[in-house]
Amino acid sequence: MTEVTTTESKKTFFDDIERLRGFACILVLIQHIAWICPLRFTYNIVPAWLLDGTGGVHIFLAISGFVITLSLKDKLKMAQQTLFSERFNACKDMLFSFYKRRAYRLFPVLLAVMALLGVFLACTEKDTAWVMAFLRLPIEVFCGCYNDVMQFFCGPEKLHFYGPGPFWYLAVVIQFYVIWPIVLIICKNDNARMLTSLCLGFLFLFIVQPVVTSYCGYRYYFIYNNLSELFFGSFLAFVYDRNAAHKSNKFSMLMAFLLVMAVWFYPNVMNEKYFMAHTVVSIASIFTLICATFFAGSFNIPVLGKIFDFLGRRSYSFYAVQLTLANITVWFTNSIFFPKESMNEYGFYVAQLLIFLVVLLIVSDLMYRFLEKPFGKRNN
Repeated sequence: MTEVTTTESKKTFFDDIERLRGFACILVLIQHIAWICPLRFTYNIVPAWLLDGTGGVHIFLAISGFVITLSLKDKLKMAQQTLFSERFNACKDMLFSFYKRRAYRLFPVLLAVMALLGVFLACTEKDTAWVMAFLRLPIEVFCGCYNDVMQFFCGPEKLHFYGPGPFWYLAVVIQFYVIWPIVLIICKNDNARMLTSLCLGFLFLFIVQPVVTSYCGYRYYFIYNNLSELFFGSFLAFVYDRNAAHKSNKFSMLMAFLLVMAVWFYPNVMNEKYFMAHTVVSIASIFTLICATFFAGSFNIPVLGKIFDFLGRRSYSFYAVQLTLANITVWFTNSIFFPKESMNEYGFYVAQLLIFLVVLLIVSDLMYRFLEKPFGKRNN
């Protein structure tokens, strides 16, 4: 295969990953519409089986495991020594570089969202009880406990604290980013790494998630309930053949669409109180990633493909700032600055939703241009 063909194949591959991220962005946005407008309005514009789904973030997790492991795979070739201490010493510079890139990727946007939310709360909240919970956020995210304790300051009676709600995802992936490179170094070769990824994926998917959930109740935000996608994504990174496996056919595109719909449909059929519901979401998310990585053009749908690509490149900012902007939009449209008295209820909620969508697209694009891209260049 010529160099040009290889380059084009690589570009197509990463375009497909971006489009899958964009699709996941739309799924998450649909779910969060219920946090913007009342359910009596939301259910009139979004089918219940789509609104109640939880698969969008799980697709993000699967992609993270795949992309991160793929980026580390070639660099781990330097770790061929017999002893772990020797492999670790050979990879110290690689580890430092990896952690620095992840910090540049995650924290500028995280701090920007916190600053925006902090200014909003300082201007609108008379009760200063929010300050301590707000200051705890970075520590809890970094320590991986935010997805456990968020319920204590992020309940329905405290709507403002839904702003940092998406940070539970960061609490999961940061733990993975910190520990996983070291686990890969502990393994002596790619075969051991691939087997470890697969075994951990099955362990959390079919044993840890269902067993612990059956005894402790359904805990969507707990770390152990969200690790299997990362491990299976890592496994796919080792089995992925960029030149031979990335093919294009119409059947694969149809299968991709059907499998993505399964991410949302089955959790509704299997009530999430049942211990296997989360497992079904994980399986569907992994199959969705397989379609995007092993079949070229799976999400390159006319018109929609460009939308997926646009959102995919801004997916982190789009996801992180979403609920903070929802808080601001709800406050603004319910304040004296918005003439809701001259509108009927349905027209008011339509206007509220449109304002939110426009602001979300503008802010996420600005964050992408002035935070993600500049700090991303420091990764190189």
